[in-house]
Amino acid sequence: MKRVLLVALVLAGCALPPPDQPAHYQRMGRFLGLVANCGCSDIGRDRMLAEYPRALGGRYTPDEVKAMRGYVDLGAHEKYENQFLICAEVCSQTCMVNAVAEPLGGRVTPGVPACLVSERDLHLTFGETGGDNWP
Repeated sequence: MKRVLLVALVLAGCALPPPDQPAHYQRMGRFLGLVANCGCSDIGRDRMLAEYPRALGGRYTPDEVKAMRGYVDLGAHEKYENQFLICAEVCSQTCMVNAVAEPLGGRVTPGVPACLVSERDLHLTFGETGGDNWP
């Protein structure tokens, strides 16, 4: 029984990305767009779309930065039935929001140091559609 538990713990640890791995460019793009869309800082949609590469800290390849633009645009304009929950989750990740807002000269939350927007720690709620109120 102890061996089974040990194997399960080892395998679970292997499934998680390392803490210093930047978020996948698609998820990072959506996060950037949502920071603007949700008002987590004072950076608007147009400004985010124009300046988002400055917030990336050189962690992505030029091809990823280029491909990311579409995901930034989608995040900046998405409107799901559960958008309130999506925005609450994004804006609550304060150190990551600060990591995006600070290099762009946007409003940050005082006393919260910026942190890496990592694949392991970034949480994004999926958008929901198709309810009774959806056209």
